[in-house]
Amino acid sequence: MNTPKLDIKNAWESRIIKHDRQLFRAQFSPDGRFIAAGGQDKFVHIWELEGEKKKVLDAHKTWVSSLTFDPKGNALFTADYSGVIHCWNHQKTAKPIWTIPVADSNNVRAVITTSDGKHLISAGDDGVIKVWDTTNGKQVTTMKGHQECVFSLTISPNGKFLVSGDLLGSIRQWSLDTWKPMRELNASLLHTREENFIADVGGVRSLAFSPDGKLLAAGGMKEAKSNAFCPGKPTVLIFDFESGKITNELKIKGKSDGPFNALRFLEDGTLAGHTEILHAASELTFWKTSQAEPLHSISNGSAYDLSLHPDGRQLLITTYVSGGSSGNGARKRFHEQYLPNTTNLRIFSLFSKPEGSE
Repeated sequence: MNTPKLDIKNAWESRIIKHDRQLFRAQFSPDGRFIAAGGQDKFVHIWELEGEKKKVLDAHKTWVSSLTFDPKGNALFTADYSGVIHCWNHQKTAKPIWTIPVADSNNVRAVITTSDGKHLISAGDDGVIKVWDTTNGKQVTTMKGHQECVFSLTISPNGKFLVSGDLLGSIRQWSLDTWKPMRELNASLLHTREENFIADVGGVRSLAFSPDGKLLAAGGMKEAKSNAFCPGKPTVLIFDFESGKITNELKIKGKSDGPFNALRFLEDGTLAGHTEILHAASELTFWKTSQAEPLHSISNGSAYDLSLHPDGRQLLITTYVSGGSSGNGARKRFHEQYLPNTTNLRIFSLFSKPEGSE
């Protein structure tokens, strides 16, 4: 079967999977056969992309905050808000292969595997990046340097470098040969702390390398207006990775006021990003990184995660759907039982819709 030509401006929703609770993370498996997702109900959900089969993995005791597959798709790693990490072979058993009981003093916000699949890297609220052996969950080393919680991790296309981003807008590059720090990039534009604020706001919420490794995209928001719901201006900074200098600041078309929680580069260098809604509408946005204005945008609800299918032609969006369960007049199913927020996992095909398809 021929791979269809990328056509962002004619992208269309090819499938939607509805879930009755709020999910924070969802990823395609490396072989493209499965979707793994986790969130508020504490379970890890596995859907087969072809067909309707679903598996539920039950081990976490609190919200699932992050997940990733190893490069071959044989292992799935999931982390939660209490600092626990589980390793699964979901195709063979519904029980964890191993567990790290304390990977972080609080929330594990990001997990990623090295390109060779030998190491799992985690980071979160304690600001310390930790490296684990993927075969047994034993700690290999730690990498210290961040002064605040780490939100995001990514690995360079050549597999040599780890890049991490934190609450204060510090981006750090680490050698995956020595586990040592190499340099710091300045994304402090994505951090706000005014005199009347009681906490820092913003941070580097997402990171992504261009396919050739020459560009690094850092997503978040700037100019937060307050600590109440923390509205600001969604912002993506483009770095020339060799020089470490910012070459562009990408804009959005709409009025979204939340951070860019997820960024993904497509094979042709187009960047896809999605914001989280705070008080306004949200969009899936595409850019050519040499231009500040968007190439195309698609209206959508608040989103927490993006995943690109291995075929490069399908984009999975973890979309939050409000149950009307907060604020005065919150909706209830029964007395004192509020309606939960739910999720639509939306898959967009990044090519023109075939003739005759529904």
